Amino acid sequence: MARAPSPAKSVPGGDSMLKFFKKKPFTPKDLADQAQRILSGECRTWDVDAYEHYHPKDPRLEDLHIETLRFGLPEEWIRLDEEQKSRLQAIIDQMRKVEVSG
Repeated sequence: MARAPSPAKSVPGGDSMLKFFKKKPFTPKDLADQAQRILSGECRTWDVDAYEHYHPKDPRLEDLHIETLRFGLPEEWIRLDEEQKSRLQAIIDQMRKVEVSG
């Protein structure tokens, strides 16, 4: 009997979303890179959904993640004015500097 295709493979970009959720550990750099792609408008299919639903375990990274979401929906970041983009970029830069142990 043939196996049904993986749901992730049947949705465009689903494979990258599956990798996003399976990846251990998810580093601050990974989260910052994802936010950077969204801000620049170069995001992949599931970047926005994955970013919105990610819950960092590290409290410092979680605070920065929440702070980015205060700028509105990530899919609308591309429409922010230059001052807001600059402030959001500063938070993304802070994400990259978070060091997580273990």
